[in-house]
Amino acid sequence: MDYQGSNVREFLQINGRVVLERVDNNCSLQSFTQKDTEDITNGYRSLLGEGGFGKVYKGRLLDNQRPLAVKRYKNGTKKEEFAKELIVHSQINHKNVVRLLGCCTEENSLAIVMEFICNGNLENILHCCNANSHAPFALDRRLDIAIESAEALSYMHSMYSPVLHGDIKPANILLDENLRPKISDFGIARLLSADEAQRTRTVIGCIGYMDPLFCQTGILTPKSDVYSFGVVLLEMLTRKKAAGGDTNLTQSFIEALRKGKKVRQMFDGEIASEKGNIKLLDGIAKLAAECLKMEDKIRPEMVEVADRLRTIRKVLQKRKGRSSIDDRMEITTNFSNDPLMVPTISLAELKQITRNFRNDTLIGGGLYGNVFFGVLKDGQKSAILKLDPNSIEETFLEFPVVSRFKHEMLSSFLDTVLIETIVFLLMSMHPGDPCTIFFMVTRVLGEPNQDLFCHGGNE
Repeated sequence: MDYQGSNVREFLQINGRVVLERVDNNCSLQSFTQKDTEDITNGYRSLLGEGGFGKVYKGRLLDNQRPLAVKRYKNGTKKEEFAKELIVHSQINHKNVVRLLGCCTEENSLAIVMEFICNGNLENILHCCNANSHAPFALDRRLDIAIESAEALSYMHSMYSPVLHGDIKPANILLDENLRPKISDFGIARLLSADEAQRTRTVIGCIGYMDPLFCQTGILTPKSDVYSFGVVLLEMLTRKKAAGGDTNLTQSFIEALRKGKKVRQMFDGEIASEKGNIKLLDGIAKLAAECLKMEDKIRPEMVEVADRLRTIRKVLQKRKGRSSIDDRMEITTNFSNDPLMVPTISLAELKQITRNFRNDTLIGGGLYGNVFFGVLKDGQKSAILKLDPNSIEETFLEFPVVSRFKHEMLSSFLDTVLIETIVFLLMSMHPGDPCTIFFMVTRVLGEPNQDLFCHGGNE
C-alpha cells in the first residue's frame, strides 16, 4: 500500500479519510491535543513500556478517571509510520485486540490513545520470577491465552483487507484482569489488499520471533505471523525465552525434534509433571513445529491453529471433568440469528443419504478421508467427510467436537460460492462398526460441481 501526503492530517485525508472523519466527528475515535495527552498522563510520569517508535504511558481521563494508555511517538517519527499504525489499528474490532480510543495528530506531539490493560503481558507471567521461582501457570490457562490470541490473529487475517501484525511476541500479548489476552502494538503491522503480500525495504521486528523468510525477502504475509506465533507456543510450552545468551529456543527445539522424544525434555516441568499432560504437550509441540516450517506454504493458517488448540483444550477439560463455553453444543449459523442446537445424526441416516457411501455420491478425498454429498432429512444439502481414524491425531478423536472452520477446507470439492462463509461442523462418534467412524457434516448452499461425480472426486 503506497501512501501520500505532506503532513499528518493531509496524509490521513488522502490515505485514511474514514479514520480522520471518525476522529473529527468524535465517532468512536476521540481527538486529543498535546495538552490533553500531557494532562491525561500527568506530564508523562507513569511509563508502561518502550518500543521502536515511542514510549507508552499510563493515564486517566480527567472527567471520569477512566484508565488509559498513551503511546507517545518519538520526535522525528515519520508521519507515514504514525498514520499507518493509526489506520491499521482503527480497522480492527475484536475482543482480544487492544481497543483504539483516539489520537493526537499535532505534528510534534503524535500520540495514540488506547484502553489500559491492567495485568502486564504474557512475557511477564512466563519469565518474571519471584524469589527465584515462577508464578504458577497451569496448562489450561496457557491454552486459554494461546487460543484467544490465535483467534484474534485469525480474525485479522480474514478481514476484507487482511491485517498482518508483523511483531507477534509475548510482550505484545497483554493480559487483562481475568488474564484474557489482548494483542497490542501495531507499529509495524500492514493492511493488505486481498491475496496481496507486503514487501518492505526495511525489515523490522524482534529477533527470535521474526519469520526467517521475511528477513530474507522483505515480504510479509499472514504466514509470517504464523511463524511468530509458533515461537510463542514454544515459550508457553517450555517457559524459556526465544532468544537469550548463547541459546536460540527455536533452533534447540528443531534439533530436539530430530532426536524424537528429546523434545519432551524441553517441556516446562510444572505442566509436564501433571498426570496425563504429556500427550497434550506433544500435540502442542507438533503444532508449533508446523508453524515453524521454513516453507511458508505448508505452515497452517491461524484458523487451523486456533481450531487444533481448542481441540487439545477440550481433551484436557474432559479429563478434568470441566467444560467451557465451547462445550455448550450451541452454535449460530448464517441461516438464522437464533441459537441452533446441534442435531444428532445417526449413522443409518448418513448411510441412507449417501446410498451407503456409494461412489456416485463421492465428491472428494484426501489425507483425512473421503467427502460425500447428500441431503439430510430436513432438506439441508450437506457435505459429509468420513474420517479415516488412522489419519487423525489421538487428541482430535477422543470425544465429539463442535466448532467452526474455514470453507477453504472443502473448496476443491465444492463450488466456493455455494458454501457458507462460516459453516458449522458436527463430528460425532458412531460405535458399531469394526472401528469407530467419525464424521464431519457441513452445510452447503447448493449442488457440488457435477464434474467431480464423474471422477469420484479423487482425480
